[in-house]
Amino acid sequence: MLGDSKSVVLTFDDGPAPVSALESILRTLKENEIKAEFYVLGSEVRQYPEAAEMIVQQGHNIQNHSWSHPNLAQESERDIRRELGETQDVIKSATGVTPSKIRPPYGAGGFRGHLDPELVNIAKELSLTIVTWDIDTEDWKAPKGLGEEKIRNIESQFTQQRRKSLFSILMHVQPATARDLPSFISQLREWRFHIVEP
Repeated sequence: MLGDSKSVVLTFDDGPAPVSALESILRTLKENEIKAEFYVLGSEVRQYPEAAEMIVQQGHNIQNHSWSHPNLAQESERDIRRELGETQDVIKSATGVTPSKIRPPYGAGGFRGHLDPELVNIAKELSLTIVTWDIDTEDWKAPKGLGEEKIRNIESQFTQQRRKSLFSILMHVQPATARDLPSFISQLREWRFHIVEP
């Protein structure tokens, strides 16, 4: 089977809003006894601190996804410092947790071989590890969510990375993903993947 003796980690970008989608995702994770990782936007945490707190209270990891979702590879060092630093501060004040990872929006400047030097410097300054993903669900593309077409695409991404044994799966906090998450989790289990803690 596709997932024999392999593991996946579920990760979600762009939260914590919309809050209703987040609440639905958290409910599904709880029902399935899964811990996930949420890469949140500082601007949204400022607006919805209680939603960020909910992520942490339910035992999930909360991490930095920048303040306003710019392409960090094109930003000045000063702007990157502000984007990451202010996000660190607002997450810490909302949840009591200081993020240890930054996932740059679009993955820009974060992939091995394409690391942005300014991003690397600021991340180091803030004790942040730069991370990306292995499986892009493309759940934000029309039709949104994790329908059949997306599942086929995800399956082929797994097939192309046969040597890997641990995969980070990228999703987004949005209503269509929240709707399709229960069936996606069932599909991963059908493929015999272990869903592990981040």
